[in-house]
Amino acid sequence: MFSEVRHAILPLALRKIQRRGDLERAGLLIESLAKHWRDTKPFELLIVSPGSDTHLLRTSLPRFSNINVSVRPESDFISPFSGFYLMTGWYRQQIVKLKVPAMLGFGGYLTLDSDVCCVGDFDATTFVLDGRGLSRWEPKLHHDWWRHAADVVGSSYDAKGHGLSVTPNLLHGRLAAQTLEHVRNGGHDAATALMIRKARKPIGVPWTEYSLYTSVAEIKGNLFDYHVDWNTCYAADIHLFSEQSCVWGADDFERLVKLPNGTDPGGKFIIVQSHARIPLERVREYCLSFAS
Repeated sequence: MFSEVRHAILPLALRKIQRRGDLERAGLLIESLAKHWRDTKPFELLIVSPGSDTHLLRTSLPRFSNINVSVRPESDFISPFSGFYLMTGWYRQQIVKLKVPAMLGFGGYLTLDSDVCCVGDFDATTFVLDGRGLSRWEPKLHHDWWRHAADVVGSSYDAKGHGLSVTPNLLHGRLAAQTLEHVRNGGHDAATALMIRKARKPIGVPWTEYSLYTSVAEIKGNLFDYHVDWNTCYAADIHLFSEQSCVWGADDFERLVKLPNGTDPGGKFIIVQSHARIPLERVREYCLSFAS
């Protein structure tokens, strides 16, 4: 079901107070992809933003010959009457990560955020094993959203199970479309249906895009037609994500920057949390220090 992965989706809304910071982080992500993309054809990065941010993003982001960056407004994909526009930014990003790749007919695709950096070389087949994707997993018992997602989609909750973890990750457009169709249940568009459910439970996190995606595919019985099982992914030589090299706070950063240049990060992508308030030039030096 996976033949290659050469697309990524990045929802990006520039916060008014930190517009320049958001732009710079997105630029660093693009630069890191350019450093590590090792394929004969360019990598395709689609950025979806509010219409008010589109022009600034199109004119301010860096350009590299091996990374094709496209910036499109949310309105290209979402009806103006959708409940999408009544949702907070985090939930809007979830809808974008599912709906846009489904509409555009993506096969396998990466999901990214602006605080993600690429730190390891990859090409279109790096995350493909025997036609299935090497994704990122997590035990369901670690987060309450798995129980809530099971309730939303009408499945049973298995505390011993595993599901697809949060961004960055690897999804498939067909299962994204399947998720949205199941959630809308023949009525509202998926975003409106989810907005109504969220209004009933304003406190807490009732789901993630990945918990909905996993839970629906489990019901349909096709999750492992598209994704390599978690045990194999945990034990694989190739990992999409490295927890050990992520930066969640200033203390993490001071410890990690002392590692020798060229250290193996343990995975192809890491997160450098924006809330850690580390100067971007220092973040750049750290993220680009890993060997090509």
